Parts: sequence; structure tokens; C-alpha cells
Amino acid sequence: MFTGIIENQGIVIKRQERGGQVRFGFRFVRKEKGLKIGDSIAVSGTCLTAVQVNPSGFEADVVRETLQATTLGDLKIGDTVNLEKSLKLGDSLGGHFVTGHVDGRGTVVKIERRKKNTTLFIRAPEAIIALQAPKGSIALDGISLTVQKVHKDVFEIAVIPHTLKVTTLGFKRPGSEVNVEVDIVARYLRACFSKKKTGAFSSRSILKALLKEGF
Repeated sequence: MFTGIIENQGIVIKRQERGGQVRFGFRFVRKEKGLKIGDSIAVSGTCLTAVQVNPSGFEADVVRETLQATTLGDLKIGDTVNLEKSLKLGDSLGGHFVTGHVDGRGTVVKIERRKKNTTLFIRAPEAIIALQAPKGSIALDGISLTVQKVHKDVFEIAVIPHTLKVTTLGFKRPGSEVNVEVDIVARYLRACFSKKKTGAFSSRSILKALLKEGF
């Protein structure tokens, strides 16, 4: 579990093909402490496991399905990624609950800049758009953000200068892709109500299903 508050960035220094998987090596942009082999770490919003760790960075394996479903498959040597270590008991929750399980890719179709205000327009698949609501939470490349408006197949995100400076959003241009994770509550509600329509759930059992899953 993560919060969507980016703690660090990493530079891709290794990409090694391994029979359909890829072993990535990342160098920390800022000094990092506390990461151990076996720990979970979100790389641009995708939950990975550190398999090698040293003072300057770490390595992680990415399977074929993740390479295809996220932007990690497009990473090249020298690219920058957002990093966040997993949430620990007692940590501050500055963003919202983020699982690191990417729902799909979005594409930046337009960027509007007005003085210090920047708005990103993101086109996304219908399944993702259907779960968006104005003022709702969303994670883009692992960054906890708030949806401003929702159009037919595009949603708007307002980004403050600090976020542009310390995350990969500052590098995005029209045509750039981002990893999208919808709000975890919206994801579970979609699953429960879709089952209700098919008769798998009664109206009373929807609450039971949510509680069983941890809500």
C-alpha cells in the first residue's frame, strides 16, 4: 500500500531482458535509506519488489504482463521514474490509498499553462473514465492527484508547481503516456455492483463484500 506522495526519483541505469521478463536497475536521484531486499516500492505507480539493493539504487524484475499493461515496458536507459516506498504503520497519509496496481494507461492530449497554474488533459479508456468523478482521487504515475473535470473520454488534472518540479509530470508533453490507478473505493464498488447486476450479489450483501475486502 502507498499514499501517492512521491519521495524520490530514480534514473534507469539497466535494462536486461530475461526470457520475457526485464530486470531494471534504478539509481536514486536523492539519497535513500531503509530500502531492503524484498521490500515493495512503487515505480511510477507500479508496485515492484526490490531484488537487489545498494546505497545508490536498486534492481527489480518486471514480468511480461506488467510490461504490456504499464509504461514500464517503454523505459529506456536514462529515463526518470517516480519512487515511493510502501506505507508502514504510523506513517503519515498525505495523499490517498494507492495499491500500486495500475488500471491502464492514459495519454496526455493537452497541457494548459496560465501563470503558475498547469492543467493536464488525460485521455483514458472507457473503463477508467467511468470511475472518475470531479474532486475524486486518482494516481498518475504513482502521484496522488485530484480530478477537476470529466469529459467524454478525457479528464482534467490541476498540478501545482511543486509537483511538476519533483515528479515526472514536469517532463510530460502531449502524446506522453502515464500509468493510471483509479481510487480503490471506486474499484471495489464497480466490482460489487457489477456482480449485483448479474445476480451474484444481493443489495444487502454488497456491504458484506466491502467489509470482507477490508472496508
